[in-house]
Amino acid sequence: MGKITYRLIEKELAFPGSIKEDEGKRGMINMENTKESNLVLIRTDSIHPHPDNPRKDLGDLTELTDSIKKNGIMQNLTVIPGHWEESGHWEEDGYTLIIGHRRFAAGKTAGLEVFPCRIIDDMEHGEQVATMLEENMQRNDLTIWEQANGFQMMLDLGITEEQISERTGFSKTTVRHRLNIAKLNQDELKKKEKDENFQLTLKDLYELEKVKDIKRRNSILKEARDSDNMRWLAHMAVREENMKENKKKYIELFKAAGIPMAPAKASEQRWNNKWETVKDWRLDDEKLPKEIKIKKKDAVYVFWNDNRTVAVVTPKKKEDKKLSEWEIKKQERDKRKKELKQKNKELCKDIETFIKGIVAV
Repeated sequence: MGKITYRLIEKELAFPGSIKEDEGKRGMINMENTKESNLVLIRTDSIHPHPDNPRKDLGDLTELTDSIKKNGIMQNLTVIPGHWEESGHWEEDGYTLIIGHRRFAAGKTAGLEVFPCRIIDDMEHGEQVATMLEENMQRNDLTIWEQANGFQMMLDLGITEEQISERTGFSKTTVRHRLNIAKLNQDELKKKEKDENFQLTLKDLYELEKVKDIKRRNSILKEARDSDNMRWLAHMAVREENMKENKKKYIELFKAAGIPMAPAKASEQRWNNKWETVKDWRLDDEKLPKEIKIKKKDAVYVFWNDNRTVAVVTPKKKEDKKLSEWEIKKQERDKRKKELKQKNKELCKDIETFIKGIVAV
């Protein structure tokens, strides 16, 4: 297989000159009289996949493998000198793949012993990740999760959002969206992304992004049954967050207006006629008043226990109640009964005294 592979590579890349194997530890094969002097053949066992390749799943390689078996490598790989061990330790020997991870994996499966490569020196880590991202994104090869983590990796390496946008061709807004996705629980995100019944979309994730609290986002992502349910949970969470923010703003408005807070129990006394509402506002309204002007001296503010409404109230004054005719008659009957009872009590006492007097005689 090795000889056939060499012949196909030479034919495709027009390497008519002699091929001399370098005895050095890098595993590079020198080529003379080539049309592209910056291309070299490198032994398969000297090439290592990049550990930070944003694309974690190379997909189905069957078709590409069959093509390489038939036609050889149609496009060179791009590598940098040196490689990382599994432990993370950097070694000077061998090469690390930058462009061509799918071709390399398919070629290995096809039995290739060497690959045509272009070697790039002095490429910083951030540039390596950016190049791999750019290659995959141009082919729409990355999943949402892979894009998000790739952008985050670049950001961690000191590349700005603007530079990421320039390198990858994505708008700044899209880059920002992806970076927000990278903040989510990645295990849960991958699980939902692979769940065909869930049908996770970017639109769903953009709705989830509106929730400011990252812990709440992850909680919603985990408990959501499907996309519709996730959007609804996100909408309710955003509404709750906005009401909490508005509550703080209203407190500041009341302080500025010199209106004190009502007693703690007042929040539960909305419907028992203890308070008269001067003015109220819904906490989920997007537009808040610029200032509050209420001149009543006994005015206080209260957040009703429905957690959706705030009001300025005053204590309700007690009014003399006008009795109905039936109530008046009842009061008269009760009064007569009370008087009769008292008279009976006095009569009994007089009888008792009279009897005691007779006995004493």
